[in-house]
Amino acid sequence: MSLPKSPNNRIDPSLSGRLSGLRVALVFPVFIDVELASYQDNARYLGSIPPLSLGYVAAVLEQAGAEVLLLDCPTLGMRIERAIEVVRAFAPDYVGFTLATVDWLSSLTWMKGFRDALGGPIVVGGIHMECYPLETMTHDCITLGLVGHADQGLVQLLETHQLGGDLSRVPGACFRDADGEVVLVPEGKRPRTDEGMPFPARHLWPTEKHFSIVSTEKYFTAAMSNFGCPYRCEFCILRGDALRQRSAESVVDEMEYCYRELGIREMDFFDPVFTMKRDRVFAICDEVKRRGLDSMVWSIRARTDAIDEEILDALWAAGCRRIFYGIESGSNEILQRVDKRQTSTDHIRHNIAATKKRGFEVLAFVMIGNPLETRTTVGMTRRLLKEAPIDLVQIASLFPLPKTPIYEQLMAMTGTDPWREHILHGTPMKPTLRLDTSLDDEQIRHLVTQTYMAFYFRPSFAKFALSRITQPAQLLRGLEAAAGITRTFLSGPSAA
Repeated sequence: MSLPKSPNNRIDPSLSGRLSGLRVALVFPVFIDVELASYQDNARYLGSIPPLSLGYVAAVLEQAGAEVLLLDCPTLGMRIERAIEVVRAFAPDYVGFTLATVDWLSSLTWMKGFRDALGGPIVVGGIHMECYPLETMTHDCITLGLVGHADQGLVQLLETHQLGGDLSRVPGACFRDADGEVVLVPEGKRPRTDEGMPFPARHLWPTEKHFSIVSTEKYFTAAMSNFGCPYRCEFCILRGDALRQRSAESVVDEMEYCYRELGIREMDFFDPVFTMKRDRVFAICDEVKRRGLDSMVWSIRARTDAIDEEILDALWAAGCRRIFYGIESGSNEILQRVDKRQTSTDHIRHNIAATKKRGFEVLAFVMIGNPLETRTTVGMTRRLLKEAPIDLVQIASLFPLPKTPIYEQLMAMTGTDPWREHILHGTPMKPTLRLDTSLDDEQIRHLVTQTYMAFYFRPSFAKFALSRITQPAQLLRGLEAAAGITRTFLSGPSAA
């Protein structure tokens, strides 16, 4: 369906016309074309989520007058050969990619393919560029990079490059100089508010095809109310990242635009902790009700130590129906070790019970393979998942990420930086380096699958799942996920 552009009141007048006539293709690749550092079989069942980062990039470029093509290839089922055909027909001046370190090899394959086929400049950004910008730019398929938020530097970067200007004057720019040496310009001060930030360019992606494995409404989208996270969990790449917080009015403006203009009936907020500013939560909920948007289903992510009964009551009254909690482990010792300060597992149980009592669906995020993990602590996590009133669970194995304390400790122990070598030379990231646990990759993979099965293959869950199905596609997705998890379990090592 054809969607209207974002509302005019989000336009930054300082960008107007600066990229007039420029054509930019933004590509979100299919991340299963090559062996990935991060890929887990179960990830494919989590849904088709809109690429928010590219949506923001597209909106900024359109504000500056550029014509933009955004290809959400996973949602469209579009492989690289077809994506190249579509982009070639668009005839772009630049092709852009957002990079995540864990998906590096797949992204590199796509960028090389586009450069070989089209020959034009490729520009990159994303959280990966905060980790390994210099190493990334050693690959000559990439022309330009940007460190930082797109709305703070991308227009200036492309404008300067188009005019043959001095790229060293662009904050966060990453490029090769006349001698072929990689230059990284220091990033400017990051903003703390959403001033000047547009809404994602949802008219450029296939909204009617997006869904989450847990979504219940036909027209679904994702959103962000905060960027960054002040908490300091040792496994998280956002640990202590500077917080950029949107106003309550801006958040509800976006909800209203999606609801009234795009027909969207479900929104999932992907910021790590929606509830970190208590007054702002109440302001959002009050504004949602004032505008008559409380019939829109929406979901948030939160910590059990950043929620209370008053917040729960306000969220429920405003139409929030699902809360995702990062509980990580059923072991208090592990939670303390990774600086996940949630008081105790008893506190987790109490707040989850309070959440469920009000009618919310509760989804728990769990991680297996943290420091101090044993089969015994995994058993404690399974008991917590079964005993607390948790409806849904998403389980991952810990994969040490760059810029995290766990990874920095591993580097200090081994004297190596495997991620850097992976970016430079494509060296394998598996088997995974582990910290303070004797469990290996195969054992952890098997424990993840066993824990999934222990939770989901229960009569009580089957009853819950059937009670919430409103569309045949939901049932099909659930069955596919169950079959995939079973295959993973059956292929696991007998020793695990």
